[in-house]
Amino acid sequence: MPCRVLKDRGERDKNLSRLMTTALSGHEKALPRASLENYLQSTLRKREILEESALRFGTPQYFFDEPGLAIQVTRFCDTFSKVIPKCRAFYAMKSNCFEGICRYVLKAGMGLDVSSGFELSRALAMDCDEILFSGPGKTDEELLLACQHPGEVTLLMDSGGELQRLSTITKMHEQGVGPLRVGIRVRTNSHGMWDKFGIPLKDLEGLMKEATRVVGIEFKGIQFHTSWNLDPRAQINMVNSIGDHIRDRVSRTLWPCLQFLDIGGGFWPEQGEWLNPENTLKGKVLKLLDSNHRFRRKHYFFGAKPLEDFATQIASAFSSQGPPLSLMEVWMEPGRWIANPAMHILLTVVDKKDARTVITDGGTNLLGWERPLTEFIPVINLTRPSLQERGMKIFGSLCTPHDMWGTSLFGTGIEPGDVLLIPDQGAYTYSLRQSFIKPKGRVVRYDGQVLEEVEKEEVLSSPMQSGDSWTFPSVL
Repeated sequence: MPCRVLKDRGERDKNLSRLMTTALSGHEKALPRASLENYLQSTLRKREILEESALRFGTPQYFFDEPGLAIQVTRFCDTFSKVIPKCRAFYAMKSNCFEGICRYVLKAGMGLDVSSGFELSRALAMDCDEILFSGPGKTDEELLLACQHPGEVTLLMDSGGELQRLSTITKMHEQGVGPLRVGIRVRTNSHGMWDKFGIPLKDLEGLMKEATRVVGIEFKGIQFHTSWNLDPRAQINMVNSIGDHIRDRVSRTLWPCLQFLDIGGGFWPEQGEWLNPENTLKGKVLKLLDSNHRFRRKHYFFGAKPLEDFATQIASAFSSQGPPLSLMEVWMEPGRWIANPAMHILLTVVDKKDARTVITDGGTNLLGWERPLTEFIPVINLTRPSLQERGMKIFGSLCTPHDMWGTSLFGTGIEPGDVLLIPDQGAYTYSLRQSFIKPKGRVVRYDGQVLEEVEKEEVLSSPMQSGDSWTFPSVL
């Protein structure tokens, strides 16, 4: 056997051994029954209005929960402003681009964080006057659009090449409307796949100097982003790394340019990340060893810290750094934390295959991907609710076996016509939805008093000509 094959096999066995050691030590915790029941009870308080919405407007349906959104926006802004007086929040539009959510956060005083020319155009159409434009691979057309709106846009540059193209565009298209505010996105020197974003800290001073020499732009600050922040450690580490680097490696003559440090988003909702057993590390190992392994109905989670912990610890990190960080505005880009409770999905059972298998009228194209296969998302029968969980395969109506909402149900039973709730699906669902086999669902807005259909579902089209008629045959 060739040495290369033996070496590859040996590496594979070592990797498998490391994975098993880590997995079997078990760093995911079992989801406490009390936490799950408290969550279900709080969700069922909305049962009456959810059922009314399903009855009046039909399913599948995105239920836009404006009171739920209001609570999140108010709490986020109040929590940070109490400990960081000079702070600004920009809602990450990519998490949920529904216009009703975007207009609400604007009215509440937040700005918008956009990641494309498409999102930028939508933000401008909504008369947003505080827009962060981030993201890699901006086209010349997108850069030009930003340059045409310097009063509203702050552009976060992703690379030296982007700065060069921006410099050319500002020279060729002088608008006479003032300089464009810009910032620079930074990352740590070793970031794996995240290398696609931003520049290493070691290149910061050089790019800052270049930016200050470009006519038509005004350098104002720095941005970074960390994801899946169950606690603030990653954000604090980046704040400290940036502060230390600026003091040690960036000329003091450039410090007056530093007006803001944008710490990005990635704040995780406080209920934590809920997992099915097969998506834990231990479950992945078991699946690798036996693809047919049957898992017990048990749920796991990674705990998340309260928002107040993020605010106080991040504030402390900035103040302990001293100048220039302690003098800079703190900008943030919350998305998931704001949007998650702002939408729920309502479905109706249309077919019962057997005692433990049902089909609903909405598929996971409403989510954009098969999240329920990895995450634990409670499915609640609003028609026959219960805090007790029973095994049940709940499928959508797409022609794929991966179209599954869950393998259990919270209800006393289930029958065709029952209305099911998939709660807290406001983040990275509506924006990712797709017309795959089935159309996209309608959106119904609830403002705390009134229900209103604000976005209609795509309807079935008929090839019949005007004046044609169709009579259903009698059923004997």
